[in-house]
Amino acid sequence: MSEFFENMDRVEVDMDSKPVIKFDNVCKTYTLYKSDQERFRALFIKPKHPTLHRALDHVSLEIRKGEAVGIMGDNGCGKSTLLKTVTGVNFPDEGTVEVHGMVAALLELTAGFSIDMTGRENIYLKGYILGLTDDEIKVIEERVVDFAELGDYIDQPVRTYSSGMKMRLGFAINVNISPDILVVDEALAVGDAAFKAKCKNKIREIIETGVTVLFVSHNAAQVEEICERAIYMKKGQIIFDGPTPETRLVYITDKREMQIERRKKRIAQLEKLIATSDNEEDIEAAKNVLPKHQKRLEQFEAELAQYTEDLKNYRIEKYGSADKTGFDQ
Repeated sequence: MSEFFENMDRVEVDMDSKPVIKFDNVCKTYTLYKSDQERFRALFIKPKHPTLHRALDHVSLEIRKGEAVGIMGDNGCGKSTLLKTVTGVNFPDEGTVEVHGMVAALLELTAGFSIDMTGRENIYLKGYILGLTDDEIKVIEERVVDFAELGDYIDQPVRTYSSGMKMRLGFAINVNISPDILVVDEALAVGDAAFKAKCKNKIREIIETGVTVLFVSHNAAQVEEICERAIYMKKGQIIFDGPTPETRLVYITDKREMQIERRKKRIAQLEKLIATSDNEEDIEAAKNVLPKHQKRLEQFEAELAQYTEDLKNYRIEKYGSADKTGFDQ
């Protein structure tokens, strides 16, 4: 358990309770366009051979009240699409999604803001969108203002804000409206160290109260610090779901294996070029870069061996067997 959870007076997760979030065989496919003109034309004329991207590919999962769940994976793996489906921004093409409770989401820094309204007016706008009354918004207004630390800018138009100031306001609103589910996508990537620490402390307070948290970050260490459970996604599918330290090791082990395969292919291409090319310049250039690729391959293979050993030791320590995984528990 990370220091983040130590001495936390936390509401225990009831694993027998009804899930607050449930995905059942969910698929989501996007049509990709080469240009804005092509996208506009598709509004009137259906493309004959569209390029499709399956962002979510038969995803099934359950998350219960009070769980802090991280989502890991490379760009394009489906993390953000999954979160947007939870918040109702996206709708599945196949399968069903159940979400029980009010969702506060920080998916994009400017999401939901009216840039011509002041920061204070945007607090009310966000509250109205979530169905809060004037009296309920007044209760949280000063808490949001204090947390955001924007000073006199709180009464200035949002269009005058920097990206960091928008993040502060967005985060402050979402964590102070007492949501049942908090969705955070890379929100801690912007801002100074002091404010990041403040945000993490606030998330800790929220988790203590039993709020369900979904957290996405490219920083695997940050996910491990905040979330006890994590899901690894690749190409729209859930590859692994288990304790965050185990998921992180599965993720980086798989990533190193893919990097090794790509490096081996590149080395094979260079060796073939050296053996078959009639162009002396190409041969010389290939000979110059080949040792760098070979050295990098050796580094990746050493790291893979270490990560594989770490994963084995983790499973033996946690489950008593290297053959058991988070799926088996």
